[in-house]
Amino acid sequence: MRFFLTPPLIFLCLCYFSFSNSLLQAQQASSLSEAVETLPEVTVIASPEQPSSLPKASTTAPVYGPDLSLIDIPRDVLVVSKEQLKTVMLQSVNDLMAFSPSVNPTQATGNVVSEPVVRGLPATAFRNGMLVGFSSGGNWGPLLNVNADDSMDLVTGPVSLVYGPQEFAGGYLNEVTKQPFFDRLHADAYYTIGMYGSNFWNLDVGGPIKNDKLAYRLDYFGQEGYGPFNYYNGSYLNRQCGYLALSWKPMESVRIDWNGEIDWNSFLPYAGINRPTQSLIDSGLYQSGSWIGYYTPPVGPSAPFGQFHPGRGTPPPGFGYAIDWGPLVPISSRTNLFDTPLDFTKQLYAVSQAITRVQLTEDLSLANNTLFEFYQANSAQPVPDPTWVVMPYGYNVEDRLELLFTEEPSGKVCWHNVDVGLAFRFLTDLEYSGSWHPTSNQANLLQPLTQAQASAIVPYALAISPAYNNPFLTDLPIPGYPGEFFNVDNFASTQCNFYEISPFLQDIIHIGEKFNLFLGGRLDAYFVNAQPPSGTPAELLYPFTSYEATSMSALLPQLTISPTYRPFPWMNCYATYYFGQTTAQSIFGSFAPEFTSTYYHQTQSLYEVGTKFNLLHDTLFLGLSAYAQTGFIPAFVLPGGTTPTVSATVEGIQLQGNYQPTRRFWASFGFNYMQGYENWTNTNGVGPTTFTPYSASVAALYGLPVSTIVSLAPGVYPFIGFPKEYGNLMVSYKFDWGLGISLWAIAQGGQFLSYDYSVRAPAWYTLNASIFYTFSNWEVGIWFYNFTNNHYWIAGAPGFTPARTANLEYAAFQMPFWVQAMIRYSF
Repeated sequence: MRFFLTPPLIFLCLCYFSFSNSLLQAQQASSLSEAVETLPEVTVIASPEQPSSLPKASTTAPVYGPDLSLIDIPRDVLVVSKEQLKTVMLQSVNDLMAFSPSVNPTQATGNVVSEPVVRGLPATAFRNGMLVGFSSGGNWGPLLNVNADDSMDLVTGPVSLVYGPQEFAGGYLNEVTKQPFFDRLHADAYYTIGMYGSNFWNLDVGGPIKNDKLAYRLDYFGQEGYGPFNYYNGSYLNRQCGYLALSWKPMESVRIDWNGEIDWNSFLPYAGINRPTQSLIDSGLYQSGSWIGYYTPPVGPSAPFGQFHPGRGTPPPGFGYAIDWGPLVPISSRTNLFDTPLDFTKQLYAVSQAITRVQLTEDLSLANNTLFEFYQANSAQPVPDPTWVVMPYGYNVEDRLELLFTEEPSGKVCWHNVDVGLAFRFLTDLEYSGSWHPTSNQANLLQPLTQAQASAIVPYALAISPAYNNPFLTDLPIPGYPGEFFNVDNFASTQCNFYEISPFLQDIIHIGEKFNLFLGGRLDAYFVNAQPPSGTPAELLYPFTSYEATSMSALLPQLTISPTYRPFPWMNCYATYYFGQTTAQSIFGSFAPEFTSTYYHQTQSLYEVGTKFNLLHDTLFLGLSAYAQTGFIPAFVLPGGTTPTVSATVEGIQLQGNYQPTRRFWASFGFNYMQGYENWTNTNGVGPTTFTPYSASVAALYGLPVSTIVSLAPGVYPFIGFPKEYGNLMVSYKFDWGLGISLWAIAQGGQFLSYDYSVRAPAWYTLNASIFYTFSNWEVGIWFYNFTNNHYWIAGAPGFTPARTANLEYAAFQMPFWVQAMIRYSF
């Protein structure tokens, strides 16, 4: 463990807050409790003396638009409170798996997970009800800054009609950001230190500016390392995040809330270990061997694998690299395919949000939610896998105007909750993506990774030669980014701007005390202009090729119906049907010029039935659901290729429960059984693409090339990198004298790495614990992660991402035992 210059600064802040607290206690002895503050679209409860550590059945959430009781919402909804976020020291979306069996931890090798994976699919992220753009398939978007959040709402299934869908999603995550305090000054500061150089710190201050009228909240978060990154050789994570919130109540019927955030992230993700074999998974034995050459297409029957060329080079698709295979040898679990100073990722993210609510009458209110985002990202991975993803700029502007009518029952047989509105969005960005010749398996990780482990860049003259015969395989320099390259006509690189206008209507019809009917409709109208990005040479453009700028308009409908029935006050049964269309996306959630009408009309549907129980005097909440969801997932596509999406189905059954008999004790638990399938039966005779159709052990046994690109036969393929079983259990108890203990377990079934279903990562579990002690205004805590030191692996990419085609290029060893300690001061 190591210290930085930051602890003295934190200590000075703590001393200042301690002194300020003494003055405030002398001046404001009557204001020791925090007030309940309500945003237009979120409910925030602050109570340090008696923290609400668990969402009960009576808790409301705005995930369907208006605030509704969780037991009445016809979806599985989980509210993760501030206390729960602290319990696990949540820092990434993967950490949400401690609370929900719907969350599937994923490696997303080569980039970072910016959205959680829910029910086997990406879960779209929202900020106080507004879309967080610039993420596609759960990847490439800005890192989550959970320190700016008071709580999180996690919902399974397609995005609600009020929030609006962006992609084929297995759920959505709504961040409820920190809100100002109107009662008095509040301050909180903590510093953590942990194994593998993982250290982060936070300063959180807020209070009134003008009594009952204006208040603020200021938060700063800094980070140097985090266990899942710093454990692996060469990986790191450095962050600087600033957050400010203001709330203004100019009159009793009007409230305006604003928040803004600026984040700077610099990191190198863990990419796993290449050449995965069952021996590597089971025994930690690595298939050694050095890269000796590559193959081009055969010129005669004497070369069954193609023509061999010694030395460094880039093979055409389908022919791969030659390895001089050696024996199986032990390898460190900290080995990292990106252990080179040439690889890095940098992100600059800024967001501003304003929420206004006006209470027009007792039943009628008006709400307006506006969001502005700026995002700049650069991910360079030249060694050993030549990949570059660059966004020089991206601007996203959103606005949603809602009129909410909340009718009171007042003895009526039928009454309504209506949410009608209009959403608008404008996005403009510039994206570069370069990656088509995978080279992971040609690198020998028993030796240091250098530039010699990178394949040669492909110039235009080589791309149009008989061996390649595809001008779009040219590696083009990215303007303004020396040493980085991109491809075009790859459904990723684009210079795009689009408008989206979306009217919507949702009506919740209450019939008596037992029956509700949720009805809703939305229409997304897209107006898109996409063109080849700056730097595309003329010889790749129209009229020399068919690659040119496109303009597209599309109307995408979404409809939902959900009847619910309460046979008893403590039981609610529901059925949900959803039908809608979403779009395919580029790397950062925009549109590429080669998209045709098909990619703007990706149909998805959800069938779900469930029952929710509120038992034992509101202390035990149970939810049981069965579901089937269909849509389209991205597939790997070569530059100049086709079929970037394929239909898929995810179906399963889930049990989730929360139990809190007292304020001191709570427990949550769940189990989910899921299956996912890719349907390649209607794809013009083409099956899934895989970078290597056999494991490194088979390649070594028969002297086969690696990192080839092969299309398999059509058919229905079960998801790879996708366990079927998920379970979680968490219990927490806090004694009256300040000591608290939390234990949680996470378990998953086994998963196959690739389409030959030969290499399998077995089932795994982790046991985790936290112990904390509170005295006066101080708190100390220690976290023990995976304290049984269970060694386990997962696939490099989950089943819904195009990177799944490279799962036999790398596998990801997961974190063993590690410890994090914290000291906190607050008043």
